[in-house]
Amino acid sequence: MSITEDPATVPPSSRGSMLLMAIVTVAAGGMILSAFFRPMPDRIPYGYAGESRVGQTLPALGVEGWINGPGPTSSELSGQIVVVDVWAFWCGPCRQLSPALRKLHDAYTPRGVRFLGLTTMNAETLPQSEKFVRDEEITWPQGYGAEAMLQQMEVHAIPAIWLVGRDGKIAWDLTSQESIETALDRLLGEKS
Repeated sequence: MSITEDPATVPPSSRGSMLLMAIVTVAAGGMILSAFFRPMPDRIPYGYAGESRVGQTLPALGVEGWINGPGPTSSELSGQIVVVDVWAFWCGPCRQLSPALRKLHDAYTPRGVRFLGLTTMNAETLPQSEKFVRDEEITWPQGYGAEAMLQQMEVHAIPAIWLVGRDGKIAWDLTSQESIETALDRLLGEKS
């Protein structure tokens, strides 16, 4: 039916198909919107659609620079338990995770856990990345221009959060069944 057609002249079977198509379209749109605007829990994990990286070795740090102070070197992170957060300033779910990450940071940094943020955003978008870090009150090191490193990890979806054990391997990610707190407590209890 075109915009200029009179609905009364359209055969009933076409009207039924059009109504069904409209209902399906509205329902699909509602499901898509609900996936993006669901409430954020106070805890991690968030509903991540990426692939598991558990068991992979975190590659050597490769960043263009650091947003909020000097960042660690790969050798400084060796033998440490590290929470790595992969984000971008334009990512709504990344912003939603910030409060839970801050709580996690406050609870586990005193226990020796290191925190590190990485983004593929480069120097061209540095002002937006700096604003994101400032607005979200993120105090741990944030590396920008980590595109090559994150391509090596085959990151195709963000946010991505990895818990790296003392052995340099990812021990937890957003696909894991246990909470990140449980995984952190387990790793902290292991002998170094």
